[in-house]
Amino acid sequence: MTAANDNRLCDLLAYGIPEAAAALSVGQSTIWRWIKAGQLRTIKLGGRTVIRREELLRLLDEAA
Repeated sequence: MTAANDNRLCDLLAYGIPEAAAALSVGQSTIWRWIKAGQLRTIKLGGRTVIRREELLRLLDEAA
């Protein structure tokens, strides 16, 4: 991932699965596992599964 892409990730309000994985430095399968376990809440938006930025921050706060 390039620095330009990293900066773009910071500006997103919601993340697709690949973007959420990149933002947290984990694999997409980890994101899906957290979703299925109820640890990460998602919303459907235009047929896509997305995760709100606040939800990713909540997950990080709980893990700290």
